[in-house]
Amino acid sequence: MFVLALLLSISLGCGQSEPMDNTTDTDIKGFTLLNDLMGHWIGENETAFGKFDWFAFDFRPISGSHLHSIYEGATNQNIITSVFIADYQGKQQIMARNGGWLGPQYRATYFLLDQYEQTDQSTYYRLVDAVGGVKRSYMEFRFEKDTLHFDAYKDNSGSLDEPIHHMGFKGVNQNPNFADAARERFSFPTTDSEVNFRSSFSNLIDLDSALYLEESDDPFPKSQHGHLSDLTINVQRDMAIENQNLLLYISKKAIVNPQGVVDFESLNTQVIRTITLTSTEDFYKTTYLHPDEYYITVFRDADSNYFPSSGDYTSISKLHTVTPETDGSVDVVVDFLIP
Repeated sequence: MFVLALLLSISLGCGQSEPMDNTTDTDIKGFTLLNDLMGHWIGENETAFGKFDWFAFDFRPISGSHLHSIYEGATNQNIITSVFIADYQGKQQIMARNGGWLGPQYRATYFLLDQYEQTDQSTYYRLVDAVGGVKRSYMEFRFEKDTLHFDAYKDNSGSLDEPIHHMGFKGVNQNPNFADAARERFSFPTTDSEVNFRSSFSNLIDLDSALYLEESDDPFPKSQHGHLSDLTINVQRDMAIENQNLLLYISKKAIVNPQGVVDFESLNTQVIRTITLTSTEDFYKTTYLHPDEYYITVFRDADSNYFPSSGDYTSISKLHTVTPETDGSVDVVVDFLIP
């Protein structure tokens, strides 16, 4: 299930950087989704597990034709969404991979774009289960001016009746510039295919869905995704908060300065991941991390308001550089008591 993310009231607005339009003429249906979705989207998310007043998707290129994002809530609790060009059914098509870990259970489902509509007011994309189609599950991306509506629907009964609403995100591209370095590196988006699925999916546990519950069967697992990195964050607690849960935030700007002052603007607009560490966890390995410079902040949220505040023990935000395709580590000490 989802884990609690930040529950903050935020003022949403577009970032200062304008994403470049690298779109070229192409016969690939829905190709413009790769450009439209790129960036750091912040908003609210209504899910089957409750409403989150703060939620973020950080979509960045990891190749010339692959856009990737992950929500990471805790150990073995993440949600991956990536969109890419694939060779499938004898032609190039826009496809998506959605899954990750839900507790101890691995899952990955593949989707195929089947609808693309553009009007003066909005642009709409629908991607359906690559095997079962719209009756099994589907995702919708709708762009209206500066707002993204990202909805997911799922057939919970397994009877291929009408799928029910599973998730509804609404937000704005707060920081399109987060994707700039990768976009330039890969000349994103290109029309090169990222993966070849040939004509069909195999080793299915359900003949009505492109679903995989074993990573060894997944036709496009994490090991085949370039550019992304892993980072182990080692956490040392002050004796006063031994054996207590912590919150870990990864952000593009510092949240807590050396004097213990909290930057609420950065808290609202610069965070890319919100992760819970249980009382028994002294480290956390974050995965599928885009190469970049990040600040790591870990704190004991004694008053349960989801940000460092008076009476909380916190680390001073620590800068760490993540380079492509590495498995690194960083040490963080949680010993500053905010007065």
